[in-house]
Amino acid sequence: MNNTKKIIIGILSAMTITTLSPVTSFATTVRKISYHQYGEKVLNGPALKSGTYIVTVEASSLDIYKSMTSNETIGKASRGDVFQILEDMGGGYAKVSYNDVEGYISIKSGDTSIEEMDSVEEAAASATQSIVKATETNKREAVINFAKSFVGGRYIYGGTNPYIGADCSGFVKYILANTVGVSLPRTSSEQSGVGATVTSADQLQPGDLLFYGSGRSVSHVAMYIGDGKVVHASSSRTGIIISNYNYRPIIRMANVIG
Repeated sequence: MNNTKKIIIGILSAMTITTLSPVTSFATTVRKISYHQYGEKVLNGPALKSGTYIVTVEASSLDIYKSMTSNETIGKASRGDVFQILEDMGGGYAKVSYNDVEGYISIKSGDTSIEEMDSVEEAAASATQSIVKATETNKREAVINFAKSFVGGRYIYGGTNPYIGADCSGFVKYILANTVGVSLPRTSSEQSGVGATVTSADQLQPGDLLFYGSGRSVSHVAMYIGDGKVVHASSSRTGIIISNYNYRPIIRMANVIG
């Protein structure tokens, strides 16, 4: 284990302005980034308690383990994949969410880099939400305009705040909670059991949810925005994008807004 202690703390500010009819919405990201090399006190045992921490894979690939006591894996992360840390397990490993399942990944030097995201993200979120709520009279338009303002944003496994990065279920959960006050379960599989079933595509309304997967197993969720399109946190490679609603097999369509 490399015990070299090193912290590089910087400030990164970025502003993205997106114009959406009929409102102009914006997403401002100001991030305090702390790069931690494993061996620092902050990573000695369950230490990542304040703020939101994300980990980016630096190795060509990393196994994601089913438990801390087993060599059984649930998947493999590639260079550039980003995860939100759920818990620092000590010993150079962290608990993360991978495809809606909890797993464990190395956060040792050379394997990954760790960033601490500042809480200013929430202030930016509140500002955008206020604009959306104040200027929209149609709640479904408010939902999809807020969702589309994040197009181009980052996909993070286990992420629940699109200002930092979100996975598919975290993305729709955040959008609906912060526009129309709808509270959803955390995973796409759990979310697929909520709301009234939409029986055909021609009955879809903006803000409805579409669940995708194989057989009866749900593995992804997207939000309908009209004109045969959905917005969703797609993957670590593509981020938050807009796709055709039927770009992959649909298991269920649901109205969760009412």
